[in-house]
Amino acid sequence: MTPIIDYSEGDFQGQIIPHSFAPIFVVLSYLVSYVGSLTTLELLHRRTAGKGLYNWYLVIGSSFTMGGVAIWCMHYVGNRALILGNGEDAVQITYNSGFTALSFFVPVIVLMGAFFALGTNENDRLRVALGGSLVGLAVNGMHYLGQAGIENYNCIYVPGEVVASTLIAIVASIIALSIFFILRATWTNSWKKRALCAVILSAGVSGMHWVASIGTSYRLKHVETGAVRISRNGIITITLANAVAACVVLLSFAIFAQRVRRNSSNRAEQVVLACVTFDPDGRLLVTPEGLLPSQKITNSYLERSFDDIFSISHPVFLWLFRTSRNWESIKGLLVGMRNHLVSTSSLKDSRPNSSLSKLDSSNTATASAFSDYSIIFRELFCIAASELAAQISEPLENLGVLYDEILSTGHAKNIKNIKNSQTKSGAHEVNSTPGDLESGISTSSYTLGRGQLLFVVRRTTKAEAARLQTHGFRFTNVNNVAENLASSIQVPRKEIASQIEKMHNYSRSDHILEPGVHLACFAVRATLRGEFDVMVRKDARNQLPTSPLPFTALEPCHIELLSHLDGWTVSACQKHLGIKQALAPPSEKSFIIKFVDALAQLSALIEDPFFDEARLVATPLKAPCRRTVGDTTPGSALLITFRSLVPIHTRASNETLEFCPLSFFRCQQYVYNQSPDHAVFSRQVHREFAPIIEPTRTATIYHHNGNGAYGTRSSHMARNSINMIPHLTPSKSTLDQPRRFWERRPLPSPTRSHSSSERTLVENTTFGGIMVSQEITVDVRQGTALEMSSLGTSGSASTEVEDSETFVDQLFAICVEGR
Repeated sequence: MTPIIDYSEGDFQGQIIPHSFAPIFVVLSYLVSYVGSLTTLELLHRRTAGKGLYNWYLVIGSSFTMGGVAIWCMHYVGNRALILGNGEDAVQITYNSGFTALSFFVPVIVLMGAFFALGTNENDRLRVALGGSLVGLAVNGMHYLGQAGIENYNCIYVPGEVVASTLIAIVASIIALSIFFILRATWTNSWKKRALCAVILSAGVSGMHWVASIGTSYRLKHVETGAVRISRNGIITITLANAVAACVVLLSFAIFAQRVRRNSSNRAEQVVLACVTFDPDGRLLVTPEGLLPSQKITNSYLERSFDDIFSISHPVFLWLFRTSRNWESIKGLLVGMRNHLVSTSSLKDSRPNSSLSKLDSSNTATASAFSDYSIIFRELFCIAASELAAQISEPLENLGVLYDEILSTGHAKNIKNIKNSQTKSGAHEVNSTPGDLESGISTSSYTLGRGQLLFVVRRTTKAEAARLQTHGFRFTNVNNVAENLASSIQVPRKEIASQIEKMHNYSRSDHILEPGVHLACFAVRATLRGEFDVMVRKDARNQLPTSPLPFTALEPCHIELLSHLDGWTVSACQKHLGIKQALAPPSEKSFIIKFVDALAQLSALIEDPFFDEARLVATPLKAPCRRTVGDTTPGSALLITFRSLVPIHTRASNETLEFCPLSFFRCQQYVYNQSPDHAVFSRQVHREFAPIIEPTRTATIYHHNGNGAYGTRSSHMARNSINMIPHLTPSKSTLDQPRRFWERRPLPSPTRSHSSSERTLVENTTFGGIMVSQEITVDVRQGTALEMSSLGTSGSASTEVEDSETFVDQLFAICVEGR
């Protein structure tokens, strides 16, 4: 039997001490390395750019988790598996505190440089190779630096095994990072695949360590005599603490990911506003999870009846659409809107950005809110837009413009819920809590519980795209995230991909007519809802089907010629002009030839027999057009239109055309750049919301002092003057009233005084012109009758809020009269 040697006694200094390994610590060392590697890849996965505090924090964090946990902790846990001699404590490894600390920070610093070298460009293979090599060298360097910190032994290495261990670390690191970045580039790197990459990376770290350790011999320098040193058990305590910290980080990622998935699933059945932003290369802005930045507006839009469907023709959507083209109109009202919502609801918590939850139906303010739900919904939209802008660190005016379609979401859950509802109650009615503002106000409201997704669309410059990346967002090709987006909002992949492609085209142009003269087709059809649709271009739904004429303006002889054809059909015009062409004077002949050619082009575009019976509107109508270079005023093109009231079953024959709601088409004529109607809309917004969000502000009456200036009166007499005016307040907002698009919005009640926000708007807004108006005041004297006195004319901007008449109004009126 071989005698057991006690290496703690006797003179063994300068001799090679035999060693073995404890399997439990071998396994534990790999697990520690795996935890550190997985945490590192999770942090790198969320990196979006090379600049910005957000990305710097991720690089620094990943450097510490890789260098301090995956490498440093693994090394010392692995060395704890080393058993020297027969396990006597006196001959086990002890460490120098200076070298131990140095071995921690050196790899962290090297890895920081490696991760900066990696960057975020997944297609740069040279960077990946360079970064992987630096990671491998950091693993190797830390190992031998840590070994140099052993106090009581001299380590003897085999050169071949040193080279082999180095190559293992470098190759494994390059492979792991290459796979990671390839998966990241195609957005196929689920946590399972990142976990696989972490297996490879930690295998490289552990493999390097154990190949080097097996080929290392330990020559005893001295036996420990109780001097203060860092023992192997003490270092294990430190390493396990670091590993636990890494586990906490991983757990935080898991909780956050679960929260994102839950919120995404819930929002699929809510009304949500999402931001669709494209960079100059057409790539889509997404979060690190591959989702669109979004904010919940409300649980569902309260549809009071089956006819009150929230769609692009709904008056509320038209208001939202115009607001998104003129964010300045509501910026000054946001605080008041939030306060108004708070005053009529209870918050889930005290955070300023928390969503609004339930109304107290026993409250007087609540009852008032119930009578005008559109006000509440529009305020919720504005607050959601403001929070969405803050989420992407952009000012509200740079958020984008509302897309002209609403996407229905939650298809999978919707079908399941409807089946369950039919099984239980046999009806489609969904009852909501009476006091729940976001679920609906009335228990009798009918809804299918389906989500609706609204989009604000924007195209950025390169500088803006780079700045968004520094704030933690990524740009990627739509195909890479289409599946992820479809799953999150529960719609078919093909549908979301198609919509994003349309939004990309929508963001590339302002979609407006070119200056000059155009032939147009105004084809209107009735709908079962009692509304009207109009035929438009599918790629530009604010434009009629048109064919340009090569003229910048019409001569009087041209207008006279057209006047003789007023009310004629297309076929009659073509026949008549074909005959007249031979007999016309040269000044008219050229016009007739080009008119007939343009009419043939328009007919080919429509591709439908109904166009042959469309009738000419001879009076040229002005339509918005692109401004000429150097012109600061909005341009207007001339439309020579053929009108037609087509059957209700008519469909567009040409794939480039479609029918859209006439009310929405009309709304789009107000929102082009530099439109004077932006100022009118701002007046409407402030006139409607100022009395709601500033109810306690003292009313002030403006009066003309006869010297070109205005004074104020807020005395008892002024208040009496207000009270003497008949108070006609509608019970519901004009947006809630069933109203055809051509019916003008009633002017606000004369009892409403000019609020400070209105006055500021008038004073600071440049209007398209000056309207001279008469200022009239009402003076009340005790014991006397009312006296009304004119105070002269004023050159100030008018406070009227009536929308201007568009060519759409004129054409529709002609269609109705001529049917």
